[in-house]
Amino acid sequence: MPLYTRNMLILLTSICLFFSSFYLLLPTLPLYVHYIGGDQKDVGFIVGIFTLSSVLFRPLAGTFTDKVGRKVLLVTGAVIFFVAPFLYFFSNTTEILLLVRIFHGVGIATFTVSSVTLIADLSPPHRRGEAFGAFGLAAMIALSGAPAGGTWLLKTFSFTEVFYAEAICAGLCILLCFFVREPAHVSVFGKTGRPSRIFYPSLIILICTVTYGSIVAFLPFFASKISDFGLYYTFYAVSSVAVRIPLGRASDRVGREKIILPGLLTVAVSLVILSVSTSLILLVLSGLLYGVGFSSVYPTLTASLVDRIPEETRGKGLSYFTASFDLGIGIGSVVFGFFPLIWIYPVGSLLIIASTLIFYVSERSRLSSSR
Repeated sequence: MPLYTRNMLILLTSICLFFSSFYLLLPTLPLYVHYIGGDQKDVGFIVGIFTLSSVLFRPLAGTFTDKVGRKVLLVTGAVIFFVAPFLYFFSNTTEILLLVRIFHGVGIATFTVSSVTLIADLSPPHRRGEAFGAFGLAAMIALSGAPAGGTWLLKTFSFTEVFYAEAICAGLCILLCFFVREPAHVSVFGKTGRPSRIFYPSLIILICTVTYGSIVAFLPFFASKISDFGLYYTFYAVSSVAVRIPLGRASDRVGREKIILPGLLTVAVSLVILSVSTSLILLVLSGLLYGVGFSSVYPTLTASLVDRIPEETRGKGLSYFTASFDLGIGIGSVVFGFFPLIWIYPVGSLLIIASTLIFYVSERSRLSSSR
């Protein structure tokens, strides 16, 4: 069974368009909050409520994905993303905007759970790591262009054009979703298997994204004295794009654990380097290593989880995993706000070392048998 079928390529393109719609708003939403009269606290609430809505709805989306099918939820999520930008036009108070963001959060929960489950359904088991690498690559392509596109639209035109661009991307995504063919699966409300099959991968990814949240929220303050500190994100993105598919292929050949374990250690090293970065060269090196490490862990850990959970409850299992991803970002961006800046990344590296030990203990038997 080939991996890059017409069906898979249509799905990957729809994923790229969906995340483009999402990332167009990433740099412009805080400015829109100020535009309608909100302050910094309102920005935090409005950004946070989106994540909270997504986290809370994902398990329900996963259950329905297993029961009614992947494609229904895939189209539903894309439709929500098409409708939401038009609702922003009427969001002239922060209270109304909060409600729209809750609705928008349901859309990303629905689409991502169903799309990641479809990736698992459409990929041969022996190429599953590569498939999730391609999934991440589709999202990274969107991230590499859409935020800059949103900023350009706002500077050149207005918020109206930003919202229209979001709707156009989501509309194209809807059209492609109708052409995605869903393989047959057993529709049941069942158990996801042993809880440890979901718990340990979800815990590991939650800890990793806690550090990701700390970078998104606090790097601009930590590295404010380094000119062009934004190159950190550039090198993170470049290294992520470069290694996702090759490392996914490697995990298919040599085993998931042999990619995840070095990946976690690479993330820890990158955070240590970041904590002592007083020059651009160290900052760039940290971003490059963080991209390699994170891209080793996330797609491969996703593939590892899919390897172990029953096919008929795949959506539910992946919903908890992806909810942990979002929850970790939220925790990192909030909790580390109470830490002195110089402590954030050393503490983050210790958390990753702890997650490495947890992973090693939970996977010790597999690591031993693969030697």
